[in-house]
Amino acid sequence: MTILSRRVLGACFLLLPCVLPGVASADQLIMKNGDVITGSISKISDGDIYIEPSYADEFAVALDEVSSIENEKILEIEMKDGSEIKAQFAGVSDAGEQILLVDGSPMNVGLADLEEAEEPPEWYDRVSHAELNTTINSGNTDSKNTLVFADTRLKLGDHRHLADLTIRRDETEGIQTKKQDLFRYEYNWMFNEPWYTGVTGSYERDPIRELDHRYSIGAIIGRDLIDNAHQFLTFSAGVGWSEEKISGVPESGAVGLWRLIYEHDFLGGDLSFFHNDTISYQFYDVNNTILKTNTGFRYDIIDDIYASLSLRYDYETEPAADAKNSDTTLVIGIGAEF
Repeated sequence: MTILSRRVLGACFLLLPCVLPGVASADQLIMKNGDVITGSISKISDGDIYIEPSYADEFAVALDEVSSIENEKILEIEMKDGSEIKAQFAGVSDAGEQILLVDGSPMNVGLADLEEAEEPPEWYDRVSHAELNTTINSGNTDSKNTLVFADTRLKLGDHRHLADLTIRRDETEGIQTKKQDLFRYEYNWMFNEPWYTGVTGSYERDPIRELDHRYSIGAIIGRDLIDNAHQFLTFSAGVGWSEEKISGVPESGAVGLWRLIYEHDFLGGDLSFFHNDTISYQFYDVNNTILKTNTGFRYDIIDDIYASLSLRYDYETEPAADAKNSDTTLVIGIGAEF
């Protein structure tokens, strides 16, 4: 083989990682016992470092058992003294300290000095669901129950939009027994993450229960308690104004507002638990308290198609005349995430 051929072959081997996907180096943990774990590092929290290898789901490793960390992405790092930096982990120094690359410059620290680290939040993020739940009975009793639900959560930098729509129609022996519509929208400005402020509004009608309409709008303040790849928990509270017409009689006044959203993925995301609840307290007329909850599970069937099981519960302390205080519905259906 000529010298030129050997040089060309060597250059090809050097360029090979650049043209073949999947051969780029992964993040790496070197343990004090000599073991090496490769994968994707997501965060450091509560004395653990989280890594997801290609052959398993993400798991936690005790940070005090780690000798050295290397990663490719820049993480937001908080030290135990409260200082914050954006850096990459770049192995260990000759003195046995962890090397951090801050704007390309090395900085030596002890792993015990790290409080938390996580990936910077993405500027754009969105998750949406659309579900159809229907039951049809024929024979001794002819009935049809249909519930359509859709929601979305859209994040654009420090701005977040949440919206959901519920349409329910029940019919027995040709007579409509339920006709409920509910639309809610909420805007969040993350002014000091995880804290946010914003506005919320809703429209609801349920003519069979003599609720001709109910509008509400308000200002809120809230906080994200958990927001990562597998869990989301947030709550908000505020005050606003509501106008409604029940049995043809209009009423309006100030209201207190509360909302909680919780989501948790299991089994690598194939199974999801969710719970949402809202409370509206009317400071007028009979001081009605309105509670709405939706709790259940989603299980992936194929790709982004899932089966859903949920329990919906609505409660009012002072409902319309001849209407019950509570309404409970067990819903089984199919949906899509997009």
